[in-house]
Amino acid sequence: MKKVFYAFLSLMMCMFASCQKDEDVVPEPQPEPKPIVVKYAEYETNDDYVDLGVGNFMIATKNLGAKRPEDTGDFFAWGETEPKKVYSWETYKLQTSPTYYKDGEFLQPQDDAATVILGKDWRMPTVDEVKFLTDSYTTDVNCSRMRPTISNGVYGYLLIGPNGNSVFFPSTGRMRGNELITWDNDTQMWCKDCAKVRALNVFTIDQIDVSTFWSVDRCEGLPIRPVKERGAAPDTVYLKLNVLDRNIAEAQKLLATINPEEYSAASYQTLDRNHQRAVAMRAYAVENDGQKHHSYLGNINKVNMELQDSIDHASHFLRMAIVELAPLPKASDIKAVDLGLSVRWASANLGARTETENGYYIAWGELAAKQGRYDWGSYKWCKEDKFSKYVTDSRWGEVDGKTRLDLEDDAAHEYLGGDWRIPTPEEFQELVDKCTFENVLLNGHTVMKATGPNGNCIYFPHAGSTSVVDQIYCWTSDLNVVDNHATCYHIDSFWGKAFKTWEDRCVGLTIRAVCP
Repeated sequence: MKKVFYAFLSLMMCMFASCQKDEDVVPEPQPEPKPIVVKYAEYETNDDYVDLGVGNFMIATKNLGAKRPEDTGDFFAWGETEPKKVYSWETYKLQTSPTYYKDGEFLQPQDDAATVILGKDWRMPTVDEVKFLTDSYTTDVNCSRMRPTISNGVYGYLLIGPNGNSVFFPSTGRMRGNELITWDNDTQMWCKDCAKVRALNVFTIDQIDVSTFWSVDRCEGLPIRPVKERGAAPDTVYLKLNVLDRNIAEAQKLLATINPEEYSAASYQTLDRNHQRAVAMRAYAVENDGQKHHSYLGNINKVNMELQDSIDHASHFLRMAIVELAPLPKASDIKAVDLGLSVRWASANLGARTETENGYYIAWGELAAKQGRYDWGSYKWCKEDKFSKYVTDSRWGEVDGKTRLDLEDDAAHEYLGGDWRIPTPEEFQELVDKCTFENVLLNGHTVMKATGPNGNCIYFPHAGSTSVVDQIYCWTSDLNVVDNHATCYHIDSFWGKAFKTWEDRCVGLTIRAVCP
């Protein structure tokens, strides 16, 4: 009987269970999935070296023998490991050495001053490595960009890598015999390649770009900027955000503390725009690398590398915008100098705060310096291969007959206000005819001194232009109506001779303002 009862009870329980609704069933709680932990690597950078994101090397923050980035450091003959007082063929130690190097050979560690002094991890750069640093006015973000600058009162060049990191090179010159040779503020350093018997490839930075050329005898004394290997790539690759974060923080501080009215509107807007893009890029990269593409995280893959390139791109141009944030000239910076001529001349170039600074490079008829190329594609008054203003011949566009800049297109008037403007060709010719010109040393810089009939003087730095180095070029207010170029004056930086010439309107030249 008990068996019958238990069988009946079991049957009733099964019928009751089958009558339950699905929604009455409470599922067992499941453990929450563990959040994905995103790890971020860093570009390896410290006080001694900087990773610019090029090649497979990192570059020292200062020259060999220097205590700070602004110092010249020691001079070395190529292949010698100690500085000396006289740099000549008579004192050159490798002249009679059995290890006298031939074309195509590299310095051995025992003859590499960087290796001998700093240790086996350090060495001089090769020519091929210097090519990674070449600017050449390319828009390719994979190249470094060079910007003339002043750091702690020292003139030199800031090299901004593709990842937004930067390193400073002071203007150094070189030693020949016991004399320091300086020419137009360029800096030259040794590479470890032996290119010719006497003259070697030299790592050179000047006002135009970064390059190598063959014009320095190996017995002369040059500084050395050491490099070290980055090392083998890791098995896993994570996004590197530290350089971007540092540039974002610096930009945020600038935008929060400076008065925009005291800066060039174009440069301030460029900083603001690149800052916003960098912040957005960082958020996008973190979201995509950490969530949408988490299955790829930690692997060397297309998704991750594209994101890193985008991060570096944003950081690179944000750093450039920070460096090129241009303060407007103030009345206290630019003084009107009476040279005994029909107009008074500015004491410094437009955009310069001292007589030795280059100032802004501005295309003719434009109002601001540019961050990118100076060419017809970026020129304000050129659209689809035709000029839209200042046209005297229908071949160049719709004729308006204007041959002299309107004040609204005069950068000197725009920045300085009042009666300041760009000089006419006649006013510049008066300066040329009635002044004497000579190269002098001013505050450690070679400049051209122009002395007027009354004994007062002004100084022209060897600023060159965006297409020419080692010379002095200044815009005038007038067109060259023959070919629709613009008139400028060239002051030869060696002979001190000056004459009227012309230049493409899209090229960036310096401006020396005048007023009544």
